[in-house]
Amino acid sequence: MKLKLECYSVPDPFGHHHALLQKGDWLFVAISDGQHAGLGEASFSGDDTRCIARIRELFKKYIEGMVLSPDSLKEIGLVWADDQLDFLTATAVSGLDQALYDLLGKREGVPVWQLTMPNPVQDRVPVYVTINRALSDRTVADYLGVIEAARHQGFEAIKCAPFESVTVDGDQVAQSQSGRSVLHAIRAAYPDISVRIDFHQRFAADRFIQLLPELDSCLPCWYEEPCEMGPAYREIMNHTTVPIAGGERHHLDEDLMDLMDSGWVNVVMPDIIHVGGWTSLHKICEGAADYPAIEVSLHNPSGPVSTLASLHAAVISSTVTSIEIPFRVDAAVLPYQHLLEGGHFTVPQKPGWGITLDYIRGLA
Repeated sequence: MKLKLECYSVPDPFGHHHALLQKGDWLFVAISDGQHAGLGEASFSGDDTRCIARIRELFKKYIEGMVLSPDSLKEIGLVWADDQLDFLTATAVSGLDQALYDLLGKREGVPVWQLTMPNPVQDRVPVYVTINRALSDRTVADYLGVIEAARHQGFEAIKCAPFESVTVDGDQVAQSQSGRSVLHAIRAAYPDISVRIDFHQRFAADRFIQLLPELDSCLPCWYEEPCEMGPAYREIMNHTTVPIAGGERHHLDEDLMDLMDSGWVNVVMPDIIHVGGWTSLHKICEGAADYPAIEVSLHNPSGPVSTLASLHAAVISSTVTSIEIPFRVDAAVLPYQHLLEGGHFTVPQKPGWGITLDYIRGLA
């Protein structure tokens, strides 16, 4: 029978705070064969209505009559290349690509990673929690309370983004004072916690460099996208020993490989919901082996499908050093909670990604 497509839009449980770079609801793709349903995620394209329309168009053009097999999936990346992959289209492709791999894994009765390799390369993958979406009033007390809750769940690595007050045309040094106060408070309260700082490209490079001595004193794990991506990152590197991370909005695997080649970052951050899905993410992780000085950390502030799909890529790649997940106080509701141990993911063993359509329908 022909494959069938459904799309599910689920309100982001964290809301759409102005401080968030990626805003929108969770958007899930389901491709079914009458017996199994494969799931993908296409959240945060910037326009869910247009993204759903693009998903339906691509499905009808390339997938509806497809004979799904390991060989046909190996060729799917070449099929996508026939279309102009702007950011929204790449996100649509990502959802469809993930769903096809999940469907094949469920048909075969094996986890998706096992479609590629017989054994995992990593038994435990480090996790850090992004707390940005779990904050309510974004005061110092709010930050410290959320971090304490994260530590209670066993996490010792977090990411925060306390610089939403910084504007393009403002006095960025003055505007960053509240964010710097947050960082000092975090470090004073939790001297041993690993802290990643996301700046969402809010700064001019020269203003950011001016702040580096104080920021460095907070002993961060990395600085993520302090300013617009470009050669200025090399100048920033000349003024700090803290690694620079970036690449979350790059939506082509060629762009991510070019970023690694540029020397602008120490940590590259592909996101499975924007880079073309499992096909491209696996290609990026494999290609990163040619850049041994660069870490691959999987960007993932999104929903449960992208989290599990990212994990399947990580366990068969020696280049992936960590995965981001959004922190949730009510962690028991997460379909991957059983895979979390002491701030690490263990290897998923359920067929496909290990998540069911009933779970997504329950959210919707």
